[in-house]
Amino acid sequence: MWPRTILNNLPIRYKIMLVCTVLFAPLALLSGGFTTMVMREALEAQVDRELNNSTGLMLNMIRTSVRLSIRNSLRTISETNAEIVKLFYQEYLDGNLTEQEAKARAEAVLLSQKIAKSGYLYCLDSNGIVVVHPEPELRFVDLSDVPFVAEQVRNKNGYAEYKWKNPEDLEPRDKAYWMTYFEPWDWIISASAYRDEFDQVVNIDDFQESFEALKFMTSGYTFVLDLTGKLIAHPVHQGKNVFDKGMERSDGFFMSLLTQKKGKLYYDWQNPGETAPRKKVVVFARIPEVNWVVASSAYLDDIYKPLDTMFDIGVLVTLFCLSGGALVAMYVSTTITQPLDLLTNLFAQGATGDYSVRMKYHSRDEVGQLSSFFNRFMEQLGVESSERKRLERQITEADDQERIHIGQELHDDLAPHLIGIEIMCRTLSMRLLETAPTAAIQAETIRSLVADATLKTRSLARGFCPIYGVDDGLGAALHELIRNVKTFYPVECQLYGAEGIEIRGAVAVHIYRIIQEAINNAVKHAAPSQIVVTLLRDSERFVFEVKDDGSGLSDTKDSAGMGLQIMNYRARMIGAELKIESSQEHGTMVWLRMCSKNINEGS
Repeated sequence: MWPRTILNNLPIRYKIMLVCTVLFAPLALLSGGFTTMVMREALEAQVDRELNNSTGLMLNMIRTSVRLSIRNSLRTISETNAEIVKLFYQEYLDGNLTEQEAKARAEAVLLSQKIAKSGYLYCLDSNGIVVVHPEPELRFVDLSDVPFVAEQVRNKNGYAEYKWKNPEDLEPRDKAYWMTYFEPWDWIISASAYRDEFDQVVNIDDFQESFEALKFMTSGYTFVLDLTGKLIAHPVHQGKNVFDKGMERSDGFFMSLLTQKKGKLYYDWQNPGETAPRKKVVVFARIPEVNWVVASSAYLDDIYKPLDTMFDIGVLVTLFCLSGGALVAMYVSTTITQPLDLLTNLFAQGATGDYSVRMKYHSRDEVGQLSSFFNRFMEQLGVESSERKRLERQITEADDQERIHIGQELHDDLAPHLIGIEIMCRTLSMRLLETAPTAAIQAETIRSLVADATLKTRSLARGFCPIYGVDDGLGAALHELIRNVKTFYPVECQLYGAEGIEIRGAVAVHIYRIIQEAINNAVKHAAPSQIVVTLLRDSERFVFEVKDDGSGLSDTKDSAGMGLQIMNYRARMIGAELKIESSQEHGTMVWLRMCSKNINEGS
């Protein structure tokens, strides 16, 4: 009976404190356990996303580099040999060789070359019949019913990829070719090779900055190794082989990385200077094109460090609540709940980007202090936001200035240098015309190539420096952009409404870059036959439209591509609205809308 007597004799405030403590303690324990479990799962999911994103990013970068390197290598080989065939054809035209002799010599040169490990050159005619091939039994065989041969006959020029299985292969392998059509002899000159034989075309130095930037948690990083165990890229052990000097673990960790195509592994790792190994997790995937394995790893104790901190804080908060919860429960009233509701609403408003909101509560209690901290926090957020926008603007302006500088260097230095070489080649060709006609032809060919290089250099210069200040402005730059698109791509490109556009300065540069990126995205990803750029304006606003009839862009909904992110950033910089609509049936439409006031202020 005495516990009940003691409880009945306690003051009410102590009874409330005791009841709150008894009720709150198990609730706090259950809540803490549930929160810990949820946070642990959230942290693991976040780390998985970061590791997968880092691995995927490097995979895409390296695969893109491999694809471009293979494409450029095969193109160079094909077009160079087309020039060689052209020289033999000229020998025939000059009467130095019969046509049969010229073809035989050209065929010998083509068959004498090897691409990568097992690639080769071959020629088809426009009917799909093999006219030159290293395998004699395939000569004069009609292969027009083979899909990739039919595509060659149809296109005659360009790059393509396909899968091919030789009798000795277990599975089909990825193969690529570049074809150049030599019309006088009806030869489709093709340079063909397996993609996995170009494992030396990628230079890891091209991705060094990207690797160094891929940091997460406090010590997570991305590394790359080839199938021999050599660390191609690593923040500490780059260039070493994991199977040398005992780096391989007893559990065969690195062997698992090299034998599996992709996955996630947990392992122990001890760095120099550490007293004991620490648990790590790694997400990895193989790049078959270069026989590399890209992996992103992080220490588990770094991953769960926020959870440990939260647990410590939770313990302290629970003890504090247990000791003072009863007193707080006796004082719950509108004097607390109303200001907190107001503060919550202001936080929600501030979360939308409105940093001008302030809490008008002048008491000296905790709510008053929280209001003061909230006001200082919002004020600091406003300052930081303005400073961030200013720095972003400076970075963008510096990037544009660097583009202009590069364009000027190309135009003022490299282009005149190439013109000088062209003149020297022309002089040499004239001198050799009588004494060495063949050499004269070669010199003239070199002159023609140098002339083409001069034109391309000037085009690059104009691309880097599109806006010519007050003399030309946005309209002239867009006309030049349209001409370049027509020159370098098989796309019909039209510009409407650009006459009399008086936009210049930073705003003109941003608008130009957005339109340029929209056209580049269409050409590279949507395969359109027509692109139309339209400029509409009235007294209140300007509207720039880029419309194509291609197959649409797959990444417009989530704006994950770097180009789309930069377009959105540039639009924000000039106070414009950017909208993109895309579908496979109707192509892609890009709208850029902005007030005339913003254009006048920005110019």
